[in-house]
Formats: sequence, C-alpha cells, structure tokens
Amino acid sequence: MSQLYIELLENDLNPYILFNNDGKIINFNKEAEFLMNFVSGKELFELTMNNASQNFGFKKKFVHLEFDKQSFYAILVGYINDEEIALRLFKEVGVIEPIKIDNSFQESNIYTLIEISKSTTLTDSNLYIEEIYDVSIPDFKLHINDFLLILNEIFEHVKEMEKITFKVGIRTGEYEIINKNKYKVVSIEVSSNKLISIDKRLNKGKKNLINIINSSKGVKVELPLIV
Repeated sequence: MSQLYIELLENDLNPYILFNNDGKIINFNKEAEFLMNFVSGKELFELTMNNASQNFGFKKKFVHLEFDKQSFYAILVGYINDEEIALRLFKEVGVIEPIKIDNSFQESNIYTLIEISKSTTLTDSNLYIEEIYDVSIPDFKLHINDFLLILNEIFEHVKEMEKITFKVGIRTGEYEIINKNKYKVVSIEVSSNKLISIDKRLNKGKKNLINIINSSKGVKVELPLIV
C-alpha cells in the first residue's frame, strides 16, 4: 500500500475502521478515533456484521445514524477474505454559513435560567434532582427564549419520574468554532434509569447555537460559552 494512499485514508473526513474476524480493531483513521469517543468498538463491529453481504464483496446501505452529535447518512461494509472486514461511515455535512450573534443573544446566568424553568414546570412534582454544578461557569450570551423552551421540555418530560441527575459543566478539551472563533462548550447532561428523549426540532436549525443530543443514557444540551 502506497504512503499516499495511507495518508489519504488517515485524513479522510469519513471514519474508517478495519476489524479482524473476532471483532478486534486492527486499523482506523483519525475520524474513527474521534467517533470512538461516543460509541464502542463492539457496537461498531455489530453494525458492521449486521450490514455485511453474505458473500465476499462490498455492500453500501443508506441509513441515518447518530452517535452523540455526529450524524451519518450511509455505511459501506466490505471484506475479501475471512480474516478482515472494513467499515466506512459517510458523514452528513451541512452548509456552513456565518452565524449572526445579534441582540437575540443576551447575557445571562445559566443557573438562574435553570431555576426559572424548574419553578415553572415542577410546581406539583415530587421529582428528586441530583444536581452536579460547575459553579465557575460565568454569565454568557445565549438565546434565552429558546434555551428556556428546551429546559421546559426536559422538565416536562421527567417531572413524573422519581429521580434524575442534572449535571452542568464545561466540556474538557472540546470547543465550538463559530465564525472562525473558538469557544468552550457548556454541557447540560440529564440522565435517569428511564428513557429521556426530547424533540430535536427545538434546535430551530441550530441558529440558536444550541445542540440537543439524545442517547440511551439521557439527553445532553450543549451551547458555546460566549462571554
């Protein structure tokens, strides 16, 4: 295999993973390494085997997949012997447009907004909330109305439960690039022993710079720390 081909594969925008016949990962590129922060190698191998052709060769399938905040529109699975099988996922990429941070983004305290939402939606609820808060988060600019709508939706969804964990913090080592500027990411994670899932259409096309992530562990809301 030529060095150029190796580098091309390594720097591909789409994740590539090579497994042996026992499901052990024997090769992967940078995008796959990032993807595996959100999904296990075991899950990816199961995805590979469930979509492999019955005979030697390659099989492409158009399917919508989401792992945390990464979305994919298709996968390619291929093998030419019984020793190795490859998976390639094709990433959904939207049109990158300049984001207008205007007067609709106002400076506020995130914990004040959380308390406003709780007092609005949990009046008659017996829900116990385990709060894990990073109190060092400063006031920052956000779309207050849209953020409150999302919080209200979450609390409405969980208010009949017995207990949830509500964690607010800054994502370590992660940044959001907006108009070529780099911002830290504030994350709200809500988890329970019961399913929590909210309508991602509340993102409103992400013009509000709020990202909603549903998973088996709960729901996450992420937004940039614009100070």
